[in-house]
Amino acid sequence: MKPWTLLGILSGLLLIAGRLEAAEAVVIDAAGVGLTPGATLDGAKPLVLAVGQRVSLVTADGRTIKLEGPFNGPPVPGAEPAKGSVAASLTGLLASRGPDTSSLGVVRDAGAQPPVPEPWLVDVRHTGARCLAEGAPVVFWQEDPPDETQILTLTPADHSWSGKALWPKGVQRLQLPTTIALHDRQGYTVDLDKEPLSILIHVVPASLASDAARAAWMLEMGCEAQGTALLRTLSHP
Repeated sequence: MKPWTLLGILSGLLLIAGRLEAAEAVVIDAAGVGLTPGATLDGAKPLVLAVGQRVSLVTADGRTIKLEGPFNGPPVPGAEPAKGSVAASLTGLLASRGPDTSSLGVVRDAGAQPPVPEPWLVDVRHTGARCLAEGAPVVFWQEDPPDETQILTLTPADHSWSGKALWPKGVQRLQLPTTIALHDRQGYTVDLDKEPLSILIHVVPASLASDAARAAWMLEMGCEAQGTALLRTLSHP
């Protein structure tokens, strides 16, 4: 993403974030402590972490907070974000994210993921992490619509099942039947006409109460194109 484009997005986001409550936080990831992704914490209530315990949080205004033990105090420092903190947090996430598919069992490297026109489209032409809205239909997308009807095969990493569907000629989007559920933190192989690649699914928790927080969570999970698309909707309502 070009720097001036990111600045425009984050300028709009700052205006929105100023109107949001920030005392609540949602767990992104945790280790050594009894907190699960999606759990909601009272940002003003003390959190105790022992040595070796860690937790990553996202606030309603889109800030990400990473804590490591020993720690004893409120996880969210204040009910309102400091000026520029939301932009700094999201800028840092965008700058630090890089292609990391080592845990996906990648079949082939499809290169950098291009932008997506809408935040909840699942790009099936590039390896990497994909984010889904909890309870929403899953819509697969490819930037260049096929010249001929394609056969799509979807298989979870444990090979417990396999599903096939026809992707019609000239169509960019394919909505999965509601009977097919993609699960959080599960890997899948997507095969379009014998061109398999792997994607890792992250389900955005319903407990995230704002699009700013959802965008930060998506960026933290590696769904860069989708998180950036959501930021665009915030800056251009």
